Amino acid sequence: MSDDVSMVFFASKADSPDLVAASRLLIAQGLDVAADGDALVVQWEEDGPALRIRLSAAPHVSAEAIDIAKGTMHATAMRECDARFEIDIEDLDETLDEINTLIEVQATLQDATGGYLFNSWNGELSAPDSSQA
Repeated sequence: MSDDVSMVFFASKADSPDLVAASRLLIAQGLDVAADGDALVVQWEEDGPALRIRLSAAPHVSAEAIDIAKGTMHATAMRECDARFEIDIEDLDETLDEINTLIEVQATLQDATGGYLFNSWNGELSAPDSSQA
């Protein structure tokens, strides 16, 4: 994982999306998606930035969710988060210049999971849309 990562933390349930379901959802949004080992590589345009997406339910995910949310109004809800989609960003400047791909990926995964979005580069933590949660 690079230093620049966006993560969607969520409480895993039986109907939580896996990488296959995430791939279908992203393709439905018009994104190009390719499987690459244990990750998805997602692009909107052929020459646009490629984002690498992984799903993790490792034990450290819960601890990191609690740590990230400490002192925020989301602290209680984030205690329930035991899984996350990790959106690895190779070139942050390029990705932010063409922000549409990142926004579409984040919104799609957040809507699908009812999860909390965290961006490593600015420390921003966003709750799910209340109509989806």
